[in-house]
Amino acid sequence: MKKIIYILMLFNLAFTQEEIILDKVSSVVEDKVVLLSDVVLAANAISAQQKLNPSKNPEEFLKILEQTRESMIEQLIIIEMAKKDSVEVLDKDIDRALNQQIENIILQSGGKEQAEKALGKKISTFKRSYRDDIKGKLLAEKYTLQLTSNINVSRKDVETFYNNNKNEIPSLPTLYKTRHILIEIAPTKETLNNSYEKALSIRKKIVNNSLSFEEAAKTYSDDPGSKNIGGNLGFVSRGVFVNEFEKIAFTLEKNILSNPVKTKYGYHLIEVLNRSGDKVNARHILIQNKLTDNDKKTAYDKTVELKNKINSVDDFYIIAKEHSKDNTNNLNGGLLGLIDINNYQIKELSNIITSIEVEKISNPVLTEFGYHLIWVDYIKDGGIPTLNKNWSEIESLALNKAKSDWYNNWITQIKSKFYIKRNPLSYPQIIN
Repeated sequence: MKKIIYILMLFNLAFTQEEIILDKVSSVVEDKVVLLSDVVLAANAISAQQKLNPSKNPEEFLKILEQTRESMIEQLIIIEMAKKDSVEVLDKDIDRALNQQIENIILQSGGKEQAEKALGKKISTFKRSYRDDIKGKLLAEKYTLQLTSNINVSRKDVETFYNNNKNEIPSLPTLYKTRHILIEIAPTKETLNNSYEKALSIRKKIVNNSLSFEEAAKTYSDDPGSKNIGGNLGFVSRGVFVNEFEKIAFTLEKNILSNPVKTKYGYHLIEVLNRSGDKVNARHILIQNKLTDNDKKTAYDKTVELKNKINSVDDFYIIAKEHSKDNTNNLNGGLLGLIDINNYQIKELSNIITSIEVEKISNPVLTEFGYHLIWVDYIKDGGIPTLNKNWSEIESLALNKAKSDWYNNWITQIKSKFYIKRNPLSYPQIIN
């Protein structure tokens, strides 16, 4: 009986802080390849979100690898189909989805440090590596949504689905229709000035040759993903950096040290080493804006001031629109939707949601994102679903099943029209 021994798997990689280059070809689709390193990177992200330790659950991780590889094959096929139909996704949507994915991984891992251990990479490195995969996922989702947009289910379809599956449909959770207002803890002018002056002082040391760029990065940079390699970011495609950084990176003369560049992360000193088309090889030193107790107090006081102005959902809606820093829902009155608190990722908020009265404003709640004000519109009771009480939920399940069945049939037919080669998923970490 063969034993599969996982050596230096995901968590071991993280603990040793070593990166093994996985450059084998896991599969080929027409003239495109799916690298094993990309499959492993995506599988690592899934494992981190599921809190699965590959070294303790090797068989489960192997299943995730197989599923991830097949998903990436399907993505390549759908991307080719989408190109023919001129389907595109916006860079801002890619960035939003990528940031959300990273936030989910951090929350589900229990913090940034734990997330980096689970991923085997610094968050900044993971973000750069994972962007193309997110773009492929969004493009595939958008194209698939268009393909299945005309699929509907009749009343009879819903009843048939319920009768055939009612014993498998799980009990529905209690849901809370929730809104929030987010006030970020932002650096004050004094904090910003301190960061700027520090960046300026470091620049002077480099320009005066009293300190090399590499030494300055290792000593002062707050970017953990690049500081130990002299601030080097490698060749990166246009669209990966935030706008303020990218503007300098693609216009600054080579081997010239920039003045401090302000972004939401702090102040950067940037030097361009090389450019090739839409890619740039740059290095940077990041000086973060270190938040002070005064910054936190300013944000708290503002949150309390806003709380005292809210007496109704209409008040909440207006203030969320004007003041909330959550750009995903501030124009919609801060609506978070129907929340299942048993699965909600931000525990500080889930605790408050169950403790405040319906249609009453909460006190300020502190999370890693800032201070929140919470409002619950109503509570929807859960329990065993029935057609009378839960028609919309069962209809949604029936529709998803119909779309899933259609997609599986469609993708099977499409795959038969493409040349696909799948290599064994073996690499240095696995010994047979």
